[in-house]
Formats: sequence, structure tokens, C-alpha cells
Amino acid sequence: MSLFSENEESPVSRRRFLTDASAFAGYCLMNCEARAWQSTTSRSVQIEKALDDKNVIHGKVMFKSGDENLDAYLARPRRTGRFPVVIVISGNSIYEEYIQNLTAMLAQIACIGIAPNIYSRQKDSMPLEQKRRVLAEQTTDEKIFRDIESSIVYLKNKPFADSRRVALTGFCFGGRCALMFAASYPKQVRAVVPFYGNLKTPAFANRKKDPIDVVENISAAVQGHYAENDNEIPSDQLKAFEIALKKNNKDDEIFTYPAVHGFFAYSRPTYDADAAKLAWQRTTTFLQNQLAIKPPVRR
Repeated sequence: MSLFSENEESPVSRRRFLTDASAFAGYCLMNCEARAWQSTTSRSVQIEKALDDKNVIHGKVMFKSGDENLDAYLARPRRTGRFPVVIVISGNSIYEEYIQNLTAMLAQIACIGIAPNIYSRQKDSMPLEQKRRVLAEQTTDEKIFRDIESSIVYLKNKPFADSRRVALTGFCFGGRCALMFAASYPKQVRAVVPFYGNLKTPAFANRKKDPIDVVENISAAVQGHYAENDNEIPSDQLKAFEIALKKNNKDDEIFTYPAVHGFFAYSRPTYDADAAKLAWQRTTTFLQNQLAIKPPVRR
């Protein structure tokens, strides 16, 4: 394990990140997970964390997004080479450990994982309802797209990054944003992997369009991972989305799991180890194919 600074920001300790995460772990901006939290018993989960892998370099970075300073969490392989980029779009905060761990998991498969803080205009002191207002009024799709694009631009000048090979992944609202960016900027994205990404957001989110409205504009290959027990994403809505996707790209595929919304997040009671393991295996193969990734040589 190693924290690093790209000369923009001093390293931030794991303890600081975990402390910050505690302020965010109890809610979801879309309210997608409230029922799942109520119906699932909290438990301690033991996993082998990619963040502890000595072959991965990871830590906080800062760069410009428009006229704002944007923080992000970045992980990359500890070896020479130029690696494809996977933008990780969180459902509420990049300070949850499973989001950071995912960037490190991407580094383990010879990618650069970077999670931009698209919720940068929200403050820790804000109550949930105020954060939702900031989401609706200030965290616009235009702002989110700028943050994603700024992440790609930031990596263009890095000797370890191949910013011509870009994929997106995201969770909940972040999965929705990944799909929307792919629809709006088709030339920049090769693949999208949404995890229970909203296909239609609630009215309070104040979105003019959602993935279900722009599916015909998504030309990147899509591999979606969805929960069978998810009140926010009806099965008929998901099926209609899948049918529309396949009209554009034969590589598109949607998987469902006998789990609840949030099954990939090991830091939450919604975590389902079997579903998460299978989804990651499928994601790894998909990204290797779509981004032309050569698996690292083990000596």
C-alpha cells in the first residue's frame, strides 16, 4: 500500500479518509437504499482489500474542473506502462472505503481508477435535505460531465495514462451519470459498467432526461449489474432499457442478481459477497475485452 501526491495535494492518510467516510455512510442521496438498510442486519465484513496491495499506488489528487479545484481518489499499478482509464462515479461520496478500494481493484487489473468528487459542492455540515437541494440545483449534469471530462484531461498529461482508452463505472446515481455521459460524449467512452444505476431519477433530482430517455444515443458497450430486489428500478423498466440497448450494440449485456440495491458496497449492510464477486469477475473480463487490457505478468 502506498499513498501518493501528484504534486497537487499532500497525501491524505487512510485514517482521515475513513473518518470522513463515516459522515456519509448512513444515507443515499437518491434514497435508493433506505428500505434495504432497514431490512438488512448490519455486520462486519472481512475482505482482502486491494488498498493493501503493495503493487498498487493510490491516494488523493487535486486538479481544476472549470474554475473550481476538484478532489479525486486515484489508483494505478506500481509498474511502468501506459494504462487505460476507468472513471468511478460514486453514489454519494468518494470517501466511502469501497469506492477507494474499487479504484485499487482497477489498478490490480492494469487500469487507472479515478473517482472524481462530483458532490464537491455539498458540505459535511449540511443535513440530508439540504444536500439533496444542492444535488438538484447545483450538482447539475453539466457540472458532473465537466468533472468527468476534467478527470480525463488531467490524466492526458500523465506518463502512466492512456486517455484514449476510457471506460466509466458508477453506483446508483453515479451509474446513471456514467450512462448519461456516454450518451452525451460518445467519442470519449469505449465502455460503461453501471451498478444498479438509476434509469429514471425521482422528481426532486431535477433532471431533464435520464438513461431511459437517451438510450439510443449510447454507442459504447454497456455491461449493467442490477439487483432483483430494487424498488427504485422496476424490472419492466430495466427490461425495456436492455432491449433498447441491444439495438445499438451487440456487446451490451445486463445481469441481475438475487440481492438488494447496494450489493457491491462491502462497507454497507446491503453487501452481498456472492453477487459482488460474480459481478466483479464479469466486469474484469468485460473491461479487458473492451479496453484491450493485457493482464499483468505474474513472476
